[in-house]
Amino acid sequence: KEPQAPPPDPMVLLAEAQEFLKTENFEGALEKFDELCALPVQSPLPLLSRATCRLQLKKYEGVVEDSEKVLKFLNTDIEGHNEEGCTTVHSLALMRMAKAYKELGKVDEAKNAVMRKNVIEHKLGRDKNDNEDEDQEERTKRVQEEKDMAEEWKEKGNAEFKEQNWNKALEFYRNGLGYDLYNPKLHSNACLTLIKLKRYTQALKHAEQCILLEPTWVKGYYLKGLILSSESKIEQAKEVLQKALSIEPDNKQIKDLLEEVEARVDYVESRLRRRKAADKQQPANPSDGKDSSDSANEKEREVLVEDVDSDEDYCNEDGCRTPKKIKLRVTRKQIFDTVVEVGAAALGIAVVWWLVSDSD
Repeated sequence: KEPQAPPPDPMVLLAEAQEFLKTENFEGALEKFDELCALPVQSPLPLLSRATCRLQLKKYEGVVEDSEKVLKFLNTDIEGHNEEGCTTVHSLALMRMAKAYKELGKVDEAKNAVMRKNVIEHKLGRDKNDNEDEDQEERTKRVQEEKDMAEEWKEKGNAEFKEQNWNKALEFYRNGLGYDLYNPKLHSNACLTLIKLKRYTQALKHAEQCILLEPTWVKGYYLKGLILSSESKIEQAKEVLQKALSIEPDNKQIKDLLEEVEARVDYVESRLRRRKAADKQQPANPSDGKDSSDSANEKEREVLVEDVDSDEDYCNEDGCRTPKKIKLRVTRKQIFDTVVEVGAAALGIAVVWWLVSDSD
């Protein structure tokens, strides 16, 4: 057997990639990073570097793929690196992802990535603030005071919510978010209040923020499922609630809502099946030699007639049914032809009667 070549030295590959980067030869650097990432990776840094090369080469799908892989590693600080307010590996990966999504035209995904980065830096107490002279101790004290104020506003909002003062409760929750934008409970409460006010578009944004801030907290998924169900987006609601159950399988509230949504899915599907069956049984209308333009003009002249079979529910030994409106489409030509036929029949009767009377 021929001796196998030794695996490439990661340090040599890294040095070669850095030489390419110095001359902005991103294609050459990408080849070296591809080799480096093909090795058993023990660090997220080669993936992060490859994402940077791919971003320069406008290979945006690859940037997202590498960034997602970086996020699976343990988050660590980046020493001597503070690009775009990023102090950790995850923060930097999320910023790469945000830029790629923006170039791909996926604006919502880009915003979510930036928000996730901000949450990481905020939790570490490293997010930007207006007072550059503020030391760490002063900043820690200020952040705690802001969180306390947010909690006070939340409690005030809860009191108004219990009294069903929805608008006032919403105002207080938003005041709280002004002090602590990354508080998932405030987003959750604001979302529920907006649902009460039937302002589903705004409510959905708060539900998505809950999921973004606390991906393992099922409350955000429940609220999103509730909103989608209320907007008759049944399949989407079902998908979100199934995701929630994968996180917390024994949650009764999620189970109950999912059962209700699935029942609606079954109902809609059964209605569609019945409608398709009825369409197949209905005979096609003869064309009578009309061309397509005649048919189109005829359709524009249709008159809609509604007939209700009963004002009361009909019941027998098989059960009850609710009356439905039966809609009949009649064209003006059909009405005219019917009138002519009735007139002709009446005229025929009159002529026969005159002849009989005259013979007498």
